Amino acid sequence: MIRPASSFPGDTTEEENGFDGFAVGNWREEIRRSTLSHYHHRMGLALEASGDRDAALRAYGLAVAVDPGRYASVLRLGRLLQEAGDLERAHSVLAHVDPAHGDDPDALARALVDEAEAARDDGMTDDALALMAHAIAVSPCAASHLPDLTVELAGQLRNRHEDALHWCDLAAPHALDLYGLHHQRGFSLLLLNRPDEARQELAASIMLAPDRIPSWYVLGQYHRLRFETEAALAAYRCVWESDHGLRWWAGLMIAQTLLSDGRLGEAMAACDAVRLRNPDMEWAIMIRGLVQIHAGDLNEAARAFDGGRLNNPDTARGRVFRGILRLACCRPQAALEDFDGGRGDFVCLALPRLGRARALLELDEEEEACRLIGLAVKEEGQWVAATLRLLGSLGQALVPLVAIVGGETSPKVAIGEMPN
Repeated sequence: MIRPASSFPGDTTEEENGFDGFAVGNWREEIRRSTLSHYHHRMGLALEASGDRDAALRAYGLAVAVDPGRYASVLRLGRLLQEAGDLERAHSVLAHVDPAHGDDPDALARALVDEAEAARDDGMTDDALALMAHAIAVSPCAASHLPDLTVELAGQLRNRHEDALHWCDLAAPHALDLYGLHHQRGFSLLLLNRPDEARQELAASIMLAPDRIPSWYVLGQYHRLRFETEAALAAYRCVWESDHGLRWWAGLMIAQTLLSDGRLGEAMAACDAVRLRNPDMEWAIMIRGLVQIHAGDLNEAARAFDGGRLNNPDTARGRVFRGILRLACCRPQAALEDFDGGRGDFVCLALPRLGRARALLELDEEEEACRLIGLAVKEEGQWVAATLRLLGSLGQALVPLVAIVGGETSPKVAIGEMPN
């Protein structure tokens, strides 16, 4: 532990008198070097975020000059130099994290993981991920050094689900938090369209720690995508009745599940329950607007979407649901502004692609619509059928195209099977 009294030159404590003076000097120098390097790294982050890449380069360079072992700075400096076309200097900088640079790749990997832990503790998630990724590339032993950290960071690999699963597999033989391991594997497998394996992992995590909430939430998503309404509602209610931060989203997933089952009145009540307990949750208004679209009340839906976007006017999810409203109001050209054609998530499912495809069909651009439908079936297969239900009558025109484009991999739940 660093003690304030020992940070002043010439000032000693009774404990310091018991140490060799050379050791104390080294200790102070290490603190000075680490603090100064950390300062320069932080400056580099701020400058890079502001767009001043040249100044960021200088800051990271200073951080590395002070402490060559600050690998987060090394990686960022190397990347910026590569992007600037200075490949020779980039190669020289990145030699610090090249396993060929030393005799012990495993030692380098462990050092990178230690740096990743420090970056995580400091709130620098991107740095932690880059360091862990580099550590695993240097040596698979990295995952065994701090296995629970490896699993935790796997959960931060946005839209890199294969990588997340790989990290979990490397950490699995050494993990101490088995709940976290099974939960993250289940989540990644579900996002990789491997629902049966996901269900097994989620069941294992719940058996290990039934009072830990996130697995219940993901289990609800599993059942919702399979239209197992009562099982989904039961899982979501475990979250809704807890004090976990996911409870508000669980309330909205209850509403979406009821909406998919055609229970519009209950879905509206579920939205109102979220809004009553958390007035700041604008998404409750927006999901309620979606229910009103299904009920045919477009004027009320328009008011709900406008109200729900007051404090969050231009989120990607907000645009997606506004796009449904524009489609319902026969404004396909305007709807194209809202559906970007990218990958969705558990809230908006495959709507960014299928919603855009629906708008394109209205504009007689069937070829592009089919391309997007093919991508959705290939990459978001488990979400397609649920998305068609969410689109309601607007999804009718997509059903034959999904069957043609998707072939044997097409969703098995057709719009015609939907409740009224």
